[in-house]
Amino acid sequence: MHERILIVDDDAPVATLLEHALRQEGYDVVRAEDGMDAMNRLHACKPDVVIMDVMMPRLDGVQTTRLIRRNRTYADTVIIALSARTDEVAREAMREAGANLYMRKPFTIARLVAYVRELLDARARTG
Repeated sequence: MHERILIVDDDAPVATLLEHALRQEGYDVVRAEDGMDAMNRLHACKPDVVIMDVMMPRLDGVQTTRLIRRNRTYADTVIIALSARTDEVAREAMREAGANLYMRKPFTIARLVAYVRELLDARARTG
């Protein structure tokens, strides 16, 4: 079974880098340009993991994470927040919205891939 990852980021170069790295690791990858696009794609792609930029136009990462968590279908979907914001307010807002992990930019692809694996493994053990 191939896990599916939804990348939600309005920064196309970052999203392309993530997509390429995660595909090389064997994941199916779907991209969304922002929170609104993510919500439109969510039901069709049914992701196991959502990698969510925090600062985006139209619908930011906090709002999008809250909307995803309101749907019981996605209760155990792993959500990893990515942000250039270093303040605790942003981290706490994403945690309260339902993110499993908050990573600050810049980050290494290797560390992100390791976290994806760890969180999916943990979900499999508890599921």
